[in-house]
Amino acid sequence: MKRFIHIFFISSFLLCVQDYFITPLYAKEHKTVTDMEGNKIEVPTKPGRIACLYHPAYDKILMLSSVSRIAIIPGDATPWAYKYYPLLKRIQTYKSETIPDVERLLDLKIDLVFYPKGKVNISKVIEAGIPAVSPFDNNVTPTDIYEYMSEFKRQMLFFGDILGEDEKERAERYCRYLDEINSKIMAITSKIPEADKPKVYYGKVTDLYSTQGNNTIMKWYTELSGGIYLPKEIKKYFAEVNREQIIAWDPDIILLGMNGAFGAEKDDTNLKTFRAYRSGKIYNIPAGMFYWDMTSCETALLPLYLGKKFHPELFKDWDIIKEMKRFYSEIYKIEMTDSDAERILKGMPPR
Repeated sequence: MKRFIHIFFISSFLLCVQDYFITPLYAKEHKTVTDMEGNKIEVPTKPGRIACLYHPAYDKILMLSSVSRIAIIPGDATPWAYKYYPLLKRIQTYKSETIPDVERLLDLKIDLVFYPKGKVNISKVIEAGIPAVSPFDNNVTPTDIYEYMSEFKRQMLFFGDILGEDEKERAERYCRYLDEINSKIMAITSKIPEADKPKVYYGKVTDLYSTQGNNTIMKWYTELSGGIYLPKEIKKYFAEVNREQIIAWDPDIILLGMNGAFGAEKDDTNLKTFRAYRSGKIYNIPAGMFYWDMTSCETALLPLYLGKKFHPELFKDWDIIKEMKRFYSEIYKIEMTDSDAERILKGMPPR
C-alpha cells in the first residue's frame, strides 16, 4: 500500500511537471498595452501561442521574433516563408474568410490573437477570455507618403511592443532602416520632373483587372519611386476596373501582383492589348516571406525595385541584389544567396 501511494505521488508530480512545461510561463504574467486606436488592452507579457487571423501578422512575427510563437495562420504561407522557416509547415491553417471557432483556439492554447478589425467578428474570442488586438487604426487615412510611412512604422512598433522587449528593439531597428532607404529614394525621385515620370497601372498576375485604388501601398510606393499611379482616383482600397479603362489610361508600365500566384504564367492574351506589353515593360511585383505589394515587412525594398524599373539610369549604381542581401541579413537574420534574391525579384518560388 505504501509503495502504491509512493508511486501515485511520483506519477502525480511528473504529470504536474509535464503540465508545467506545456503551459507557457508567460501566461501568468500580463501587461497593459495601448492599441492603435488608443484602447487599453491586457495581454501576456511574452505571448507564445499566437493566432494570426490575417496574413501580414505572421510576416511581422517571423521578422521580429520566432516562428515557434505562431500557432495558426489563415491559409498557406508563401513558398519562401516555408523554405526559410520550415517549422511553418507544421502550423495549423484555416480558411481566411472566416475565423476559427473558439473551441479550436482554446484547444490550441492560444494566448493572443492578431485580427483585422472590421473584417472578422472577434467578440466570441474576447468573451472566451482570449486577448485580441488589431494592429490597425481604422480612424487614420494618410493623405501623403509621410503620413503613410508614419502610420506603417507605428504599426511595426506596436507589434514589437506586444511581442516583447527584444522584439521592440528589432522593430525600432526596422523603422530606422525604412527611414534610411526611403530618404535615399526620395533624394533621387524628388528631383524628377512630372513629365518624365512613367504612367503606371497595377493589377494581378491572376486577375489583371483587380487593382488597388487611392491610399494604398501601391499608390504610395509608386509615387515614392517616381511614377504616376493611374488608379489613384479610385476610392476603394481593392477595386475592379475593365479593359476599356486601362486602354484609356494607356500605361507606360504595368505591374503585376503575385498574391497566390507563385508559378502562374502571365495572361498574355489580355496583356497584348497594351503598349506596355509591346515595349516589354510588364513586371511582376517581388514576393518573398510575404507579398511586397501587401502590408509586408519587405515593402521596405519595393521603392528601390520600382525605382530601378521606372528610372533605370537614375538607379543604375544601386545594386538591388546587394541591398536585398543586406536587408535580409540585418532584419530577418537570413543569409540569402544571389540566386534566391533574383528569384524573389521575379516573383518565382524557390528551386
